[in-house]
Amino acid sequence: MPSRNDWIAAGLAALADGGERAVRIDPLAAALGVTKGSFHHHFRGAGDLRRGVLEAHEGAQLELVATVTAETGELEASAAIAQLGTLIAHLPEDGLERAVRAWAATDAEAAAVQQRIDAARLEALEALWRQAVPEPHARTAALVPLLAMIGASASTVATRADLEAVLTMLAGLAPHVPQVVAEG
Repeated sequence: MPSRNDWIAAGLAALADGGERAVRIDPLAAALGVTKGSFHHHFRGAGDLRRGVLEAHEGAQLELVATVTAETGELEASAAIAQLGTLIAHLPEDGLERAVRAWAATDAEAAAVQQRIDAARLEALEALWRQAVPEPHARTAALVPLLAMIGASASTVATRADLEAVLTMLAGLAPHVPQVVAEG
């Protein structure tokens, strides 16, 4: 019998492939090769499964932010910022990111999860930029790569390679940001 985590993993895969409406008991049971009875052993209903899927996604994303922060935390600001392009390897597949963002547009619980993920990402990027630019400008500088990642997740034409190239280009421009800020 599949575990609760198996159901949630199947829910995450369905969400990435077909959006929030694909997170349904019957198709997930079929994908897991079990009956709905197994589902009811682990969940109080479809809402409970959806909450579990959102919690798993949020947990994975917050863990990812912590991992990337730890990887860049010991680097000088310029070296850490130069790593922006490599962040792409850590991001979830585009389908999952796109699906959660779409779900967040119509569901308060999904919106709250996405807001917490984006806030954690922004906070980590701000901490990085605070080492390179004066405090009032760190948020603006941090928003540039964050908004590029968000835009890429919503795009149907930008690939992961495109996003990596954009983030790498932004990292190349980073040494000039303090001068631009000072002149502005």
